[in-house]
Amino acid sequence: MQLVYDVLVILHLLGMATIVAGALAVRLGASESRSLVHVLYGAGTQVVTGLALVGIASAKLASQPPNNAKIAVKLVIAVVVLVLALVLWRRQGKEIRGGLMGLAGLTLVNVGIAVLW
Repeated sequence: MQLVYDVLVILHLLGMATIVAGALAVRLGASESRSLVHVLYGAGTQVVTGLALVGIASAKLASQPPNNAKIAVKLVIAVVVLVLALVLWRRQGKEIRGGLMGLAGLTLVNVGIAVLW
């Protein structure tokens, strides 16, 4: 089970990297349609793998039990990121750069909570 947990952690981190890379790619002038799809998939990956990681940890199959307050805060931020990614994907062609930077910022805040809490 530890291998499954570790693979989920890797996928969770790749989801975060996809969100930030997609936002920066649009900021640097890449195609919005392709980059926003990656951002949306990365946000979905973050939520799904995060829930799976919490489920495994809550079942006492991981090395440490989850901190439920921390998980609740991170889940709220992750859902906001997912909804914002969906809204920005639907608004392609309009001015979305500020929203993308906010999305990337919220993702990095989520990383900070994970590391520092």
